[in-house]
Amino acid sequence: MNTAYPGAASAVAVGVDLGGTGSRFVVLDDSRRVLAHVTVPTPIRTSPADAVSFIEDHVNSVADGATVRSIGIGASGPVDATGVIRNQDTLPAFMGLDLVAGLTKAYSIPVSIDNDAVTAAICEASIGAARDYPSLLMITLGTGVGVSALVHGEPVRGADGVHPEAGHLSVAGGSTPCYCGRASCWEQVASRTALQKAAGRLLSQPSGGPADIQIASDRSVAGDEPARELFNAYGRRIADGLADLLTVYRSAAVVLGGSGASYYRAYGHSLEARLGELKTYASVPPIFISQAGDLGGAIGAALLGLRRASPIAYQE
Repeated sequence: MNTAYPGAASAVAVGVDLGGTGSRFVVLDDSRRVLAHVTVPTPIRTSPADAVSFIEDHVNSVADGATVRSIGIGASGPVDATGVIRNQDTLPAFMGLDLVAGLTKAYSIPVSIDNDAVTAAICEASIGAARDYPSLLMITLGTGVGVSALVHGEPVRGADGVHPEAGHLSVAGGSTPCYCGRASCWEQVASRTALQKAAGRLLSQPSGGPADIQIASDRSVAGDEPARELFNAYGRRIADGLADLLTVYRSAAVVLGGSGASYYRAYGHSLEARLGELKTYASVPPIFISQAGDLGGAIGAALLGLRRASPIAYQE
């Protein structure tokens, strides 16, 4: 019996978003309502057994006694075709782990995994900003830059079946080498981390922090010229990579997610102006901000798990 959520169905779906900085856990009912959620720091170093226990402990906590019917996971960075995480740089504690096997053994229920940009895109295509569009390009601006293209709800993959790491396009304007091996990488100039560092420099705070972005954003909106140029430059750098992706995918809509998307008011005009200068696609598609916000990856992961567990019962 479901004692934790008396107004919900007897079984729930749990979604997990394993991010480079924080991990989010959500619980969905059969109507795809969020019943509960929690955000916790992502472990950096731990044993494989403890990494699996980290997921189990927080799944059990957020489910709070409810029967869990499925678990879906969105993981930052590469996830290979067999479902094993291959991300030494931003998910070192989970590198090489087959979480699906470990959690399936622990719970004896369907468990699914995909890239976190894919799960964020599934959320937006199913119940979010792009639900009325046949295709979308999802860009997550967080610790890094995640990218996913969906066509009729299904992710576009590489020839080997693995999700393309399109956040590592080579773009101009970077001065920090990326762990991907490039001297100038889109992730290094367009992530929320890059914006945070730039805001810290503007405010003479070498370490930089989320509060610095908000202060810089408020100054930009108020007309402070150095702050305005900071966000204008950030918008142009997002556009430089986005233009390459639109040239390739020609998606019907774009959704920006991750914490960097919340400052669109400060840089959106420069991003759209930059995109409008290029002629490699028919027109600039509508650009939306994620309706699910920071929970989008976890909600999409829960939807992924639910869809794969009960494909007939699941409705897009």
